[in-house]
Amino acid sequence: MKTPRTRQGRRRGLALGALTVCVGFLMSLVPSTGAAAAASGPPLSVPQEALDNSVWCDGNVNPTSGKKTVLLVHGVGFDARDSWSWGYQRALTKDGFAVCTVQVGNFGRGEAAQGAEYVVNAIREARERAGQNISVIGHSAGPPLALWAMKYWPDVAESVDDMIGLAGAIKGTIFADAVCVVDKCPALAWQLSRDSNFVNALNDQRVNPDIDVTSLFSLTDEGIQPAREVSSYDGGTNIAIQDHCRPWLVGHVGMLYDGAGYKLALDALNHPGPADPARVPDLCGNPILPEFDALGFAKSGIEGAGKYLGIIGEPFIGAEPALPAYAAG
Repeated sequence: MKTPRTRQGRRRGLALGALTVCVGFLMSLVPSTGAAAAASGPPLSVPQEALDNSVWCDGNVNPTSGKKTVLLVHGVGFDARDSWSWGYQRALTKDGFAVCTVQVGNFGRGEAAQGAEYVVNAIREARERAGQNISVIGHSAGPPLALWAMKYWPDVAESVDDMIGLAGAIKGTIFADAVCVVDKCPALAWQLSRDSNFVNALNDQRVNPDIDVTSLFSLTDEGIQPAREVSSYDGGTNIAIQDHCRPWLVGHVGMLYDGAGYKLALDALNHPGPADPARVPDLCGNPILPEFDALGFAKSGIEGAGKYLGIIGEPFIGAEPALPAYAAG
């Protein structure tokens, strides 16, 4: 009587063992959800529809065009069109690059870590459309947002080969408190002040060393000061325009059309590694970048100024916003 039961139990055991092996094999073919999430960084809080609507790419951003893709990230107030349509976008297209832009929410006047999520999504979108790694150029608050995205989202860092900053507030600016009233400031002003928690978190460790970081800035920038200190990125190549072109008066917005700055950015895009002034012939030969649209610049300047001044309409708060949990540790 015991023998049939033993055989039946043995058969069930063998069947169960085989099923376990099969399930284990199939599970090994599926990536762990936790591991995938860790590899792609923290989840995004901005609705995906808003993120997707913020990205624009020209028709050459595809795997068959043979053109390198450059994503342009604007700063505070000026939107993507105000910042790039009359200058860098035209010049890069003429020089054989494909171009994408991102429109950061609320014209870049909002909380910085949330603004960086727009850059995270834009880099992913541009990389997917291009079918290869891309380069990023940012202006003003654009470089800190882009570097934040590359620091905390590993898949984003792996999608970028060059990061080029123009007048970047990488370590804040002493003028961030200019919009503060009685110890209350907009969130972004707190975050872009010197020695803020946001600035310290951004700069406590370099982004992926595979990314070549070039920071270009002007010593006569009226908004980002002290320029050499706050626009320099530790572990990157930091270039003051006036160290090579004297006398050269370039303001904050002027970095968007400065001829020497554009030549250095182009050098970084066209060569392995960061920009090298010694490689650029006639660096100071033209103060204005090629394809400059003066009428477009004038119109964008007027419209952008209104958007920039809109920061005084942002909520004024009594302390810097807490860092996101992924950056607070």
